Amino acid sequence: MIFATTNGKLDKGQKGLVDALKHSLAQPDGKLLLHLHGGLVDDAAGRAIAARLAGPPPQGWGLSPAWTQAYVVWRTGAFETLKTNWIDLATNDRLYKTVVRKLLWFVAGKLGAPGAVGRSAAAQANLTEQQVALALSGQGDRRAPFAGLDEAVEAAAPGGRGPVIVEADDAALALEFQDLLTQDDDFNTAAGDIDAVVNAAVPGRAPLPAGDRARGEASYRRLSASVRTPIEALKPTGRGARTGPVGVAAFLLKHAGLIAFRCFKRFRNHRDHGVHATVVEEVARELYGDLLGATIWGMMVKDAGDHFATGGFGLTLLDAIPDKGPVHVVVTAHSAGSIWASHLLKAIKARNRAITLDLILLAPAVRTDLFAEALDAAADHVRLCRMFTMDDELERKDAVLGHDKGYIYPSSLLYLVSGLFENRAADAFVDAPLVGMQRFAGASWPNDPVESAAGQKIAAFFQQPGHDIVYSPAPGLTMADSHGGFDSEPVTLASVGKFLV
Repeated sequence: MIFATTNGKLDKGQKGLVDALKHSLAQPDGKLLLHLHGGLVDDAAGRAIAARLAGPPPQGWGLSPAWTQAYVVWRTGAFETLKTNWIDLATNDRLYKTVVRKLLWFVAGKLGAPGAVGRSAAAQANLTEQQVALALSGQGDRRAPFAGLDEAVEAAAPGGRGPVIVEADDAALALEFQDLLTQDDDFNTAAGDIDAVVNAAVPGRAPLPAGDRARGEASYRRLSASVRTPIEALKPTGRGARTGPVGVAAFLLKHAGLIAFRCFKRFRNHRDHGVHATVVEEVARELYGDLLGATIWGMMVKDAGDHFATGGFGLTLLDAIPDKGPVHVVVTAHSAGSIWASHLLKAIKARNRAITLDLILLAPAVRTDLFAEALDAAADHVRLCRMFTMDDELERKDAVLGHDKGYIYPSSLLYLVSGLFENRAADAFVDAPLVGMQRFAGASWPNDPVESAAGQKIAAFFQQPGHDIVYSPAPGLTMADSHGGFDSEPVTLASVGKFLV
């Protein structure tokens, strides 16, 4: 049974399907498999996943007719749009390419290599600025182009990242980076292209060479609304008081300084994701978050919770499970589906339902604070729990756009969500702890009581009998080497199948 929802509510025309679900679960010895797919998945992909998993091994569960299978297609996502936009940005946008290139080289030159006194990470990795430019264009190791640089700054050091940083404070480093950009021809050309668009209405403005305006319009359009809005407020109209030119380069330099400041702050606080990933995350967050899906992810997280508001399908689903004649319930939740599953647990407790379930988490993208809340509410409703996810080495080199696109961003969707997409209250939540990231297992560096308490609660939960974590690669249990592979990799599916008997 495939249930399609929008904004948490069941789409029209599915009442008969709900009635069939209730009837099926009312039979003696009922068994329910509830599968929750990941986020940023469109309707067609969600239905294809359901059809495959409902089929025979090795690509499906191969369940007997005794099982009622419910698949929730719960958010039409935009991953392909994100991928297209990001590849276009990294290939065609001079401003983006310049800021990433200059900042990566600048940061690498300021981070010291532990154990190599007086040597920068860039020097320790034998990395030149020209090599940085080539690597960022995909010439070289396309999956992990800066692995040597991350090794030089102890990207995998126990207890968190631990590079040595120059004595200058973060604000001074930001100013130094701004000064570096002002001397870069590519940056000045990119700013000039955008300037041609923004200041087109200035009286007496001389025409620019052909092509600059078109390039500038494309670059300006890619910037997030938060960057364009203050520029638009001052943009000359040729009428009234707004006739003078806007200093586009000054605006862009202000943002570049903020990006550099936040990068160094993350390294000092051990909240970085390696040099390449951290630089890209901070450039994207400050300048291109709208383009790369941060807003969409926030909507999807809200959508998961909306399933358990009044009229939401999550509550309808719970009502379909009878109080008498216990139903054997197994929930398999992939990626953002774990957010949905966490709200399900909270709702079970809130509605005082006598439901217990087995929970299978596949590379879960749920934040630790939300999952800890779910455990606070309903840990005693989880009979067995197993999490399958990647070890941190694989997570760091599972390029979200495809393993041949690591030169654009080197790490997995979980790293991207943690570094770019999450917010806490109205503020960016950078390096947000996610349950599926081994990086946060037993982490000692977060100086945050909420994070620490959530991590301790989750660790204690998985130490209980019947609850465990399997990090891929684990021969015989899971060999998934990509975030998207956990609902299709045959060894993983066979392991999950042991719960479905």
